[in-house]
Order: sequence, then structure tokens, then C-alpha cells
Amino acid sequence: MSLFYQTLIDWPFPAVTRRYGQEDCIRFARGFGAGASKEWATADRPYLEPGPELQVLPMSAVALADGEFWQKDPRTGIAWQQIVHAQETLRVHRPLASEGELVVTQKIDEVFDRGTERGAVMLQTLTLSEPAGETVATIEVTTVLRGNGGFGGKPQDTPRPMPLPERPADQVLEILTPREADTPFRLSADIAIAAQTQGTTQAMIRGVGCFGLAGRGVLQMACDNDATRLRSLSVRYAGPMYSGETMRIELWRIEPGLALFRMHAVERDKPVLSHGLIEFEA
Repeated sequence: MSLFYQTLIDWPFPAVTRRYGQEDCIRFARGFGAGASKEWATADRPYLEPGPELQVLPMSAVALADGEFWQKDPRTGIAWQQIVHAQETLRVHRPLASEGELVVTQKIDEVFDRGTERGAVMLQTLTLSEPAGETVATIEVTTVLRGNGGFGGKPQDTPRPMPLPERPADQVLEILTPREADTPFRLSADIAIAAQTQGTTQAMIRGVGCFGLAGRGVLQMACDNDATRLRSLSVRYAGPMYSGETMRIELWRIEPGLALFRMHAVERDKPVLSHGLIEFEA
């Protein structure tokens, strides 16, 4: 399918105002798996109890930036049935308030051509700002357009991720995914996929839910569950995540304020996230 490069670069994304409250922040936290395990009750409490002391998981910025599936617009030339959410980075500029109003803007930074067989790679940036203009968070999204390679664009020149150390992880943690099949970040009906595990149908969870759950885990390991210490969180998606399963997160400390991690589905013995990176206040 022919991709319209300049149309994408110039795509007229409207600025969108998001108004949210504490109930939304709590719903996002539950969508990230908070409250799914009694063992995590103490760690999850600051993100689930409404009131003046409610803390907001920084990954909620990704949920607030979530919008319409604009890639389905035929004017883009994107073969939307063949797109893959490949990588995501959240950069926190200031903590999220538990209620308020944010303006979401976005743009396409570049589209690389990897050839007919390997598709194209699209880089996109979303910015969440206060109405007065102060930036709260930026989100960098990498999407593989498997059906759009060979359009004549420039070859990919993005840097390779930092490799994981060849030694045992410094910390290992297990964390449950949301148990409910109607969890907030399940795939929408038109592209929903279910997995059969030991005879039980499970809902596939979208990237935002996977990102948020991994964030909860590494905040616990690297930041002592203090969300205000997070500076950036980056993941590469390696496989699906479903409701009602166990994730194992392995974390390697590289230097003060920097750690690498990966996430694996325990029951299925399959990778879910690779080349994860967290930067934090040491």
C-alpha cells in the first residue's frame, strides 16, 4: 500500500483538552493492575485511595494522551491492519496532579523506509501541557508499518537500545496483570484478540496497560514506590500481555539513576517487554 510521506509529516493533529479527576487516575491505576494482588496492597494504596493524599502514577500520562485511531484514515496511506506498536518512551517534566486539565498535542517526527519486506518505521511525539503552556510530559512512540515499506523514504538511522548486561539481574519481581476481562485497557472490539490458556479466555491488553504495569513494577524496584522520582521510562514491546496472568520483571542497575529491565509472562514463558530503561532520581 502506498504511504503518503508528506501527508503524514504535515498531518493536522488538533490540540485536544483533557479534563480529568481522581476517579480517572484511580481507574488508570487499576488498568495498570493496581489492586489485583493482596501482596501489593500496601504499595498500591497511595494510588487507589481518593482524597488529598492520592498519588498519580506517571504512566497515567500515556492514558491521558490516548486518542482516536487516526491511522485508519485512508488519507494517510497507512495499512492500519498491519501496524505494530513497537516502542514507547515517557519523559516526565513535572508530576501529574490528581485532577485538572491538560492540552495534548502531537506530531509525526519522521517515517523511515526499511524496504518492501520489512515495512516502514514511524516516529511520533505527543506532548501534555498545562493550559498556560508548561510541559508536564512527553511521549515518544515508535510504530512499525509492516505494510508500507518501499515508499522511497530515507533508511532508518535510529540508535540501537542499550544491551542488557550478561549477568544475573540485580532484582526480580513478579506482578499480576488485571484479572477482569473488561479491564480498561483491553483491545477494542474491532481488533480484539483472545488467548486460550488452560481453557480460560483472557483479554489481550493494549500497550498502554502493559506500559503502566511495567512502570508499577520498576517504580517499586528502582524508586521505592515513589512516583515523583521517575524521570523517564522506555520499553520495547516484544509480545502480548493478557488479563489474569503473572509478569516477571528483571532489573539491572547500571549506574546511579539508571537501570535496565525486561518483562516476561510466567505462565506462557514468553517475552512481553525487552530493552526497558528507567531513569530516576537516585
